[in-house]
Amino acid sequence: MYARADLEEIHTAQCTSKIPSSVLFADKSLALKQARFARSFTPLNASEILKADDVVGIDAEFVTLNQEESEMKSDGTLSTLRPSQMSVARITVVRGWGPLEGVPFIDDYISTSEQVVDYLTKFSGIKPGDLDVSSSSKHLTTLKTSYQKLRYLSDLKVILVGHGLKKDFRVINLVIPRDQVIDTVELFHLNKQRYVSLKFLAWHFLNIKIQAGTHDSAEDAYTALKLYNKYKELLLAGEYVLQEELEILYETGRQYNWQVPE
Repeated sequence: MYARADLEEIHTAQCTSKIPSSVLFADKSLALKQARFARSFTPLNASEILKADDVVGIDAEFVTLNQEESEMKSDGTLSTLRPSQMSVARITVVRGWGPLEGVPFIDDYISTSEQVVDYLTKFSGIKPGDLDVSSSSKHLTTLKTSYQKLRYLSDLKVILVGHGLKKDFRVINLVIPRDQVIDTVELFHLNKQRYVSLKFLAWHFLNIKIQAGTHDSAEDAYTALKLYNKYKELLLAGEYVLQEELEILYETGRQYNWQVPE
């Protein structure tokens, strides 16, 4: 996103079209077969009023709409003619506070009329039919509706915690101010070293195993929240303790070849 350096002197860049809070409650599932109360999230209640600096966990899953097209060049190398096109299929946001901490208040499956060539089920948990209005049993919404919910959270200055969010937001095509994003892939990272997967971090620091079968965005979002709390705990103990724990993490990772032991 680019802007003129003197933009503020010329125009008022403040957003004037406020998204109402009702966007979190008003939408109904587009899925024709979804039971009335069969949903994988619990909407915010009257006592849960979101405000600036509230912390939530977020994760998104994607599917492939078009496969990558490439050709073999005369020197034997592959040249990409058209990159694969990814589309957001599920967006989950979980509470980071209160007795319902970790429980999703947004869990949208994004309806698409385009042909999905790969549901990436092993990595996304999305199955054929989940995004189809006529056959889905999920809480199905339009992309516009889900955009508005994320825009509402962004405008409200809510803090979004997740793992690998830079890539997620790029594919979703959404800009969130940096000071509102906490990415656990960056928190548990040593300079000039590889980035560590959420699955390995969860096993190492939280002693839990996630993504046993397929990925679940609700599980991943809550795991990122718990890792953030662990990071704050280590930071409170001192920079030296945090650095030592990160070094142990990388030593353990190399020992197990970055795979969670069975």
